[in-house]
Amino acid sequence: MRLDIYSDISCPWCYVGKRNAERAVAAFGADRVETVLHPYQIDGEHPEHAVPMLEWLAGKYGVAKATAMSEEVTEAGKALGITFRNASGYAVNTLQAHRLLRLAGRAYGQDARSRLEELLFAAYFTENGDVSDPELLVDRAVRAGMDGERAAAYLASDEELAEVRAAVARSRGRVQAVPAFVFDDGTTLVGPRDEETILRALQRAADSA
Repeated sequence: MRLDIYSDISCPWCYVGKRNAERAVAAFGADRVETVLHPYQIDGEHPEHAVPMLEWLAGKYGVAKATAMSEEVTEAGKALGITFRNASGYAVNTLQAHRLLRLAGRAYGQDARSRLEELLFAAYFTENGDVSDPELLVDRAVRAGMDGERAAAYLASDEELAEVRAAVARSRGRVQAVPAFVFDDGTTLVGPRDEETILRALQRAADSA
């Protein structure tokens, strides 16, 4: 069975969704599911430079809504062991992060890609890091089990840059928001979903196969 997940490193609910999806897949049977990650950029290739996260959100949604959004996801993260530090974090461009995730999946396998994705989410939301910074990206690549020199050379080049941009464009044409989970039976779940909801969708897809 295949589970397609559309996600952006800059999306806190995608971090929550990753944790819930992993738990659901484990409960369903990890050996029965092929998880395919698709890159998505909520704000396209903006901001060009790091901006305080809540300032960026306030510019999009207004101060009150931005604050409420941050508080809601922070509370949701607690149950999953995620400590969101949005008030001291930064909104940054995620294109290079998506490129590195593509390299991880292609050259090192899906386990390495998943480890890297977790490290990038943590850098963005709990460590106040800049995931557009090549030095940070290489560090996280090494922690995920990738070769640091290969990662550095890849990021310094244009290798697969066009392919990642094209993949982002396809994703934005297929789903209107993230996280989005697409199952074998055509079911699509969009937005924050808990472990039980994702597990039920996996079971329905299996039953209809």
